[in-house]
Amino acid sequence: MESATPPSPFKADILKGKVALVTGGGSGIGFELVTEFGKHGAFVAIMGRRKPVLDAAVSSLRSQGIQAIGLEGDVRKRDDAIRVLESTVKQFGRLDILVNAAAGNFLVPAEDLSPNGFKTGVMFRMKIILSNFITSALGSATLKCPLKLMEDD
Repeated sequence: MESATPPSPFKADILKGKVALVTGGGSGIGFELVTEFGKHGAFVAIMGRRKPVLDAAVSSLRSQGIQAIGLEGDVRKRDDAIRVLESTVKQFGRLDILVNAAAGNFLVPAEDLSPNGFKTGVMFRMKIILSNFITSALGSATLKCPLKLMEDD
């Protein structure tokens, strides 16, 4: 027996006019987040490495009436991250929501992941996009303090 999707607890237009960028948003949890952002009124940008996956995701979103763009790039590459951020702002005029759903795969239990593995898999990507997000949102004068809290070296 198939069950209906439960109604959202949020107002349908709670994100109207907002712009969301989701790295790794072409599939999995990232895609589900993008879909919900779009259903609630946000314009969405998806960053991913695989163009066919991005194209399929954007097509699916647009078929649901969601304004979406797919931007090919690798979050491990600073130039790609900057280009995607700038392209998102150019397309939609701003950036309000950033979700880093792209992930490196380390085939170990979380408790066995080394500090360097964590830094490589999570912090590196967060730092690249977050630093540019903070700069564009708040100005370069505020950049050093928030990032320093995330660095351990």
